[in-house]
Amino acid sequence: MGDSSFAVFMRSLSFALALVAGSFTQAETKVSDPDPKRFSKAMESFEREDASSQPVKDLVLFTGSSSIRMWKTLARDFPGHDTLNRGFGGSHLSDALHYFDLLITAHKPTVIVLYCGENDLWSGKPPEQVFGDFKTFADRVHEKFPKTRIHYLACKPSPKRWEKWELYQRCNRMIAKECGQDKRLNFVDVSKVMLGANGKPLPDIWLADKLHMNAKGYALWTKLIGPVLKNET
Repeated sequence: MGDSSFAVFMRSLSFALALVAGSFTQAETKVSDPDPKRFSKAMESFEREDASSQPVKDLVLFTGSSSIRMWKTLARDFPGHDTLNRGFGGSHLSDALHYFDLLITAHKPTVIVLYCGENDLWSGKPPEQVFGDFKTFADRVHEKFPKTRIHYLACKPSPKRWEKWELYQRCNRMIAKECGQDKRLNFVDVSKVMLGANGKPLPDIWLADKLHMNAKGYALWTKLIGPVLKNET
């Protein structure tokens, strides 16, 4: 083999090895999804509720983790809309994907408000994995319902998980960029109403666990999201 041929061979080998190394790095950083069956009782409850109600036209469906599940005042907060709460506490985006047909397809929503991803990051999933699951969720929605709008609520800054705020922000930026490229997607930066002048979480919008919001916190979210939903009418 001549010098030039050998050099080409070595460059090709180096490139191949780099690809292999990259694939191993991706495999090592991806974190396994939790077992979605832990929500089987919650899903059975949703199924019973669905069986006793009629489909709603122009539905605004709220889904995601506990920040949605604990939002008990949706009907009062957004009186101009037909809303449905399908939040289940502790959920990951992978869970929303697993139960997609029950949560989303069954209701044919015109608008989806999604808060999910925080638990994923807290459990150790990298932002890239969470972003990928968000893209999969959005793609699946638009395969079924091409015109449905998705409003993604950014991972929130809480005192309990403040140590992860920079990580949350990385993921938020990735999802915000994606939302900026599709008019059917909208990124809602909830930190705008949750951080004080000092850049830290407001002290009086939390329950005792310093993770979940009290009524004052939800009032701030309502004030932020209300105008967004008003544009949907």
